[in-house]
Amino acid sequence: MKDEKEVQTAWELWNLINRLNDLLFDHYEEEFSDIWLKEGDEEDPFLQPLATPDPPKGEDKKGTAP
Repeated sequence: MKDEKEVQTAWELWNLINRLNDLLFDHYEEEFSDIWLKEGDEEDPFLQPLATPDPPKGEDKKGTAP
């Protein structure tokens, strides 16, 4: 089992990092949005729509049989 003090320290760090994230975003929201939009012009595979699988044979795309 992990040391209780280590776990408590990790918990506190995690909370502080999240608070810092919120503070930075609140302070730089416009600038971050500009960067995101600028970088959005580049192709990002994580921002692509998910592929829709073909329906089983005998069903249409709504999942109903003809």
